[in-house]
Amino acid sequence: MTTTRRSLLAASALAIGLAIGAPAQADEKHVAFVSFTQDITDMYGQILRGMERRLEAEGFDYRITTAAPQGADDFAGMDRILADIATIRPDYAVVGGASFELIMDRVKEIQDAGSTVIVIDVLPESLDYEPVVDPLTWVAVDHHRMGIVGGTWIGERFCEEGTNPIKIALFNGTAASEISQLRMGGAMEAIREVAEGCGAEVEVVNEVFADFSRERSYNLVQTVITAHPDLDLIIGANSNTALGIMDGLDASGRLEGGPKILGMGGQLDEMAAIGRGDIAAAGFRDAQRMGFVTADSIIAHADGREGEVEKVTIAELPILYDCDTVFENVPFAMLDNDGFRNLIDQATWDEYRATQE
Repeated sequence: MTTTRRSLLAASALAIGLAIGAPAQADEKHVAFVSFTQDITDMYGQILRGMERRLEAEGFDYRITTAAPQGADDFAGMDRILADIATIRPDYAVVGGASFELIMDRVKEIQDAGSTVIVIDVLPESLDYEPVVDPLTWVAVDHHRMGIVGGTWIGERFCEEGTNPIKIALFNGTAASEISQLRMGGAMEAIREVAEGCGAEVEVVNEVFADFSRERSYNLVQTVITAHPDLDLIIGANSNTALGIMDGLDASGRLEGGPKILGMGGQLDEMAAIGRGDIAAAGFRDAQRMGFVTADSIIAHADGREGEVEKVTIAELPILYDCDTVFENVPFAMLDNDGFRNLIDQATWDEYRATQE
């Protein structure tokens, strides 16, 4: 029988005491899930949900501790949480962060303390340094490829429209984030390559660090579009960034007829915005499937089948640019959520739902 008990870890000594004091059953496994955000609408929240659904469906006996810092730029908070996890020594530690380089030594501490580590959202061969950890598996996204997928699609649209030059503003994540660097680098490489093919020039007229924050992106975009009213494209380093840009353009009366928005990731509210036409496109990684892979790896390891676990699993990255591509590429179980359903036209949802019955 499945036993699932949840605790929420804060970065404090009191939290450690509470977690260590929780009684464990003989066969029960303790799983810790740590990421810089865990909202159900975003990637890590969907990975967590997918992992829990699969563990419970398979009758796996476990209790779970989840933890997140105040935000993607709260590296000190993330460090304290990971130090706590190393002290608690769960059976399994599932970890994802905005910058793997900044958390890598702490993740090694967790591994050295005896926990089996799974790293999510990091492709090891994309790192420009040698990782010092050897996790059970890397459940990865090729972030450079995500940028290329989105950049290629949007670049082709500008070529079709005859836009020249293509004026772009970049809304990066945190300065230290490899994820942001890979995504934005891939997008700009692709746009420049496509533009060269149709004889268009590319101008990056502004570049800011929005820290993967919807609120910060909202505030920054007001200044950017005032300084560059003829902007053609704003690229957001993640879903929340793209949504904040959208909010800011809407508040300024520039959402319709203003610059296009290219997002990255495809969280629920971003996909709804794509369906409405408010965000042009985003590369999508199936976060719930990443959660399933994470759970399957835990179950196989616990059953003594570690040899069956793939060392690296890379998410597919289709491009989403309208309702049809969202419905074709995103699992129904993921879209059947208030974070998506309530943000699109009811008739559109009803028509799509009918195809799933």
